[in-house]
Amino acid sequence: MAKIYIDCEDEAGKNIYNKIIQTSLEDLILGKSLIEVRMICREKEPFFIIGVLPKSTSKPIKLRDFVTIEETKTEDGKTITKLKIEDETYAPQLFEIINIIDQPSRFELITDSPIDMDMIVYDAKDDFKLKVLDFMNRVFPEGMRVRKTFYGKSMVMLASEKPFTEEWIKKALELKEDLEKNN
Repeated sequence: MAKIYIDCEDEAGKNIYNKIIQTSLEDLILGKSLIEVRMICREKEPFFIIGVLPKSTSKPIKLRDFVTIEETKTEDGKTITKLKIEDETYAPQLFEIINIIDQPSRFELITDSPIDMDMIVYDAKDDFKLKVLDFMNRVFPEGMRVRKTFYGKSMVMLASEKPFTEEWIKKALELKEDLEKNN
């Protein structure tokens, strides 16, 4: 489970947010994917900041990782390629990015799309970022509708019910910098 640190002026609030964070991490199965979670709660102003430092995610899946080229031919000036799917795990993502002319079997398809074996078909980072954003949105109080997210090696989100002040943005950026330099 990720290390959780909460900076809250109200001790009861700190305990409640600790429980909300733990529950949200468990619900989204994120606890083991994060090194650290930090939250700053300033209920009186009001603004809230959550910062997370993720562990490194898996490398992007390229076409070459699960497909082989069986045959290539040119018809009417177009290159037609027959592909063999070796592992169908990422087939749905492949189907979204190429034009399929024919699919003779479950593991074979014919396309007229340009084929680059280094083409990224799936990147887990994209899904992971969405899960982290979902986690942050679950933790913030409901009325905090004004939000801004800062991305880098860490992810930090600032939330308030009012327009942000320069001081709040500075505090969020300091948290981001601190997360990234200490780990």
